[in-house]
Amino acid sequence: MFGLGKKNKKATAVAFVDYEHWYYGYRNKFQMKPNIEEWIEELNDEYDMKKIYVFGDFSRYNIGTDLDRVKGITKNVVHTASAKEGVDKDFTDVIILDAIYRNAAEKNSEDVYVLFTGDAHFTKVVEYLKELDKKVVIYGVKYSFSNQLKSAATSYVEMPRQSQEKNHYIDLILGSLSRFRNKPKTVITYWKTVNNVADYNHVPNDKVKIALDNLLKQKYICEEEMLGYKGQKMSVLKPDWERLEADGLWDAGK
Repeated sequence: MFGLGKKNKKATAVAFVDYEHWYYGYRNKFQMKPNIEEWIEELNDEYDMKKIYVFGDFSRYNIGTDLDRVKGITKNVVHTASAKEGVDKDFTDVIILDAIYRNAAEKNSEDVYVLFTGDAHFTKVVEYLKELDKKVVIYGVKYSFSNQLKSAATSYVEMPRQSQEKNHYIDLILGSLSRFRNKPKTVITYWKTVNNVADYNHVPNDKVKIALDNLLKQKYICEEEMLGYKGQKMSVLKPDWERLEADGLWDAGK
């Protein structure tokens, strides 16, 4: 009876987030923004989260717009901007590393260390934490994630997950189609949609095409023939908005 209670008890955990890695990795590789709220909810489901630290140079406008949002999630936000000339991204890494070592030195440090970073600079601290019998879980942005760091971790997760990336492109497609709903004279074809979504959002055409093909395959969008202005036949896209909304793929309030 008592053994069962212990078995179900969540391990204590602390998280250290390199927000620059997450923000710029998502923006440059996927044209996405960090889904930090969803990620923290996932951590809370798995662990007894004691502390979440977020580090980054928020002095630049683009990443700076996320500062208030992040502060609303955790009080432990460390702004790593430096006034010194020539200070680069490594400065943020040094501050994060110092925080990890300090936390590990505490008498009752957590069982699990969750790191969100892809930098090989963190390999040594990961090895050190494992020597202390800590479990080290590392999240990193796909295509910006050191193989050396992956190998050092107890386990790792490449972000965004395939499902998250897929949903992102679905959102872009449906957002584009929605903008033309009240423009009956606008003809929306397959390739016009692929190219418009790719150009408007600065994303790869092939990624948009794969997502649109899946929507067509699942009958969320159909192609119907109609006559063009000069009498020529053309196939146009017709989304099933009611089904999209019912299945949670589209929010009519968007």
